[in-house]
Amino acid sequence: MPPSLLPIIAHARAGALDHALRLFQDAGLDAVTDDAAVLSLKGRLLKDQGRRASGEARRAFYARSAEAYGAAGAMNWATYPLINAASLSLLAGEPARAAALAEKVLARLDQGDAEPDTPYWREATRAEAELLLGRTHEAWLTLQGAVALAPRAWEDHASTLRQFALILEAQGEPADWLEPFRPPRALHFAGHLGVDPDDAGLATRVAEVLEAENIGFGFGALAAGADIVIAEALLARGAELHLVLPAGRTAFRAASVEGLGDAWADRFDAVLREADTVAVIGGLTGRPDPLSLKLAARAAMGRAAMQARLLASEAVQLTIPDTDAAFTSWARETWTAAGRRGLSLPAPRVGSVPAAARLETPQGARIVAVLALAPLDGEAETVAPALLAALAPAAPVWTGQALLLSFETCEQAVAAARLASPLLGAGRIAGAAGIGREVSGLLMGRPTEIAARLLASVPPGAALVDAVFASLLAAGPDGEAVPCEPVGELPPMGAEQPGDDIDRGVYSLNL
Repeated sequence: MPPSLLPIIAHARAGALDHALRLFQDAGLDAVTDDAAVLSLKGRLLKDQGRRASGEARRAFYARSAEAYGAAGAMNWATYPLINAASLSLLAGEPARAAALAEKVLARLDQGDAEPDTPYWREATRAEAELLLGRTHEAWLTLQGAVALAPRAWEDHASTLRQFALILEAQGEPADWLEPFRPPRALHFAGHLGVDPDDAGLATRVAEVLEAENIGFGFGALAAGADIVIAEALLARGAELHLVLPAGRTAFRAASVEGLGDAWADRFDAVLREADTVAVIGGLTGRPDPLSLKLAARAAMGRAAMQARLLASEAVQLTIPDTDAAFTSWARETWTAAGRRGLSLPAPRVGSVPAAARLETPQGARIVAVLALAPLDGEAETVAPALLAALAPAAPVWTGQALLLSFETCEQAVAAARLASPLLGAGRIAGAAGIGREVSGLLMGRPTEIAARLLASVPPGAALVDAVFASLLAAGPDGEAVPCEPVGELPPMGAEQPGDDIDRGVYSLNL
């Protein structure tokens, strides 16, 4: 791949499609007709434009994308551009061309493929070509074989299912036969601390729910009681366990586990060792508090939703409540308010919650979403007044280089970013969320620090947010969520070390 293409691809993946297009055009690549890599990239950019368009405009973009992919495939007979050209032709309303290209794909595969694709993708490509030719039964059999070659390549399966669903919709055919290929569901879990540690029946009921729901991924905390019971069941069935804690491991263990008995502490340690990931999304004091508990829980909900979206699956919730579990009730209400399905296995409370586990919110602390906006170099003097006028209700602070704004929710921050984006042009937007505290009229805390620091890494014309912002946004209703895609990580801040549990993920915010 020519080095000049790499920055364009990076901008496209970061969500800065307009800037990627400008780079492509400024480099004169739009006129290139004899380079397969350039033509494939052109096809990809046109396809991305089509996805955000509608009606006739979408079909026109798809037709141009198919033409670019087809030209690339004609040069090297690679199946990747050919199958893209075939499917995009169908989506553009050209079924005859789609069928002709699908036949070429099958002929290429039958010759003995020498491309660097995985065995899964070779067979999935064959299945897609068969589907484009109307050979639904053959496509079903071939897709079965492809999945058998890579049974846990769920992201690849999801990509295939999305493409097949579009093809079947364009063909006017039912897509219900795709359901058995659907990747496992994601689970958010929560519950009360007073579960009987010797209740084997509860563990059995949890395992039965996980099996019936085909759960493959779990997201939640690890407090003594319900959390640990569900986490153990997830590990026992071979599911991935992703812990989201409101404080560091030691502080969380002391506040939410140790006071409820040695048995729970030992089980906590055993689960922690087996967890796939551990992320700390905490507050201001380094100890759990009601605000950090809600922040971490909502972030875990969002991560379950993001996992389901990534895999074209479903996110469900399992709670273990009792009659006096306010936090569990809040978690259930928050989850169902987003329009998602929740399951409940009530279990009685045994004993009382120890004093060490009764938490208080630090004075003045609140959950916030922070935006940092920077005009293109040299345009600050003309753009800043317009930004200040448009976003005055958010009480912005102009630092001389960037505009800092704070909001109660990530959804409000996204709305402001959409207002600001046209004014910024090729300027940059960064966002972060978490717990902050107002001092002398200024918002202090990690969200402000992260947003300002992240701004330096944002490509012109793009918007990037931290992992907490992306998670909280994804926790909202699916129909309103803004797609966020992972694009990298921030290096550690201050005293943090690379092995710490702080989540430094960076995501594109596709406005």
